[in-house]
Amino acid sequence: MNDTFNINRFWLLVRRQWTENKKVYLLLWGVISISVMVLQFFPSINEPYILYILLFCFGGCAISTTLFSRWSDYSRSSFYLLIPASVTEKFLCGLFYGILLFIPVYCVNYFIFRYIITYLVIILFDNNLPSFSAFINGAIHEIITTPFPTYMVIFLSFLFTQSIFMTIFIRFKKYQVLIFLITIMAILLIYNIGMNVLVTKLVDVQVGSIRAPGVFLTFYSPDFGYQSFKSIPDEHFSFIKLIWGLNNLVWFVVFAILYITARFKLKEREI
Repeated sequence: MNDTFNINRFWLLVRRQWTENKKVYLLLWGVISISVMVLQFFPSINEPYILYILLFCFGGCAISTTLFSRWSDYSRSSFYLLIPASVTEKFLCGLFYGILLFIPVYCVNYFIFRYIITYLVIILFDNNLPSFSAFINGAIHEIITTPFPTYMVIFLSFLFTQSIFMTIFIRFKKYQVLIFLITIMAILLIYNIGMNVLVTKLVDVQVGSIRAPGVFLTFYSPDFGYQSFKSIPDEHFSFIKLIWGLNNLVWFVVFAILYITARFKLKEREI
């Protein structure tokens, strides 16, 4: 099979993927829907949106497990590799389900279960809720007024986790999830240590702590600061808007390269 792209063959592969994995997809969306509702019932959580972002990212990773056959099963993996479709078509089928379909379906599912279904459940126990229309209008207003950089952070976080997971899932036959978790922790640890070393070279901090850019990577919050043990920020640096946009572009290119790496790993499997 050559590596050309044929749209008809691609759609046949997409239909085959749905036919073989529709039960898994429905089960996955059931778990995501229940998780969205459960998180809504824990108002004591200080940063619930972080949990929603993690659910979004790891849901995107979970759907990647259905994109390619289980490599540990020799018969299934061999059958998948022998499917009369090019590597490009197989890889784009993965992106179709993992990004193009997953993101909008997650957004719709998030709105329905976090606001509509949750409201209908809560109203059974609490009669002091605002009207349904006011509740939904408030939800829509919250979505519309959320700054665009926040959505960019969520999107880049999604690409970060899924691109690494997809590469690892194709590269290794066993222990993919364990290798993925170790890789993620190693990347974040090395990155944050490196940023702390860099910042200490830029500023003179005798006793205190460094807050590297962002919670995870610089696409999360492109700024940094250092703080003494007096719990009073001594200095805070924030990048200008142009640098912020360039920063997002650089990380987008990095994650695109990781996806391309996954595509080449798939081609190596076929060879």
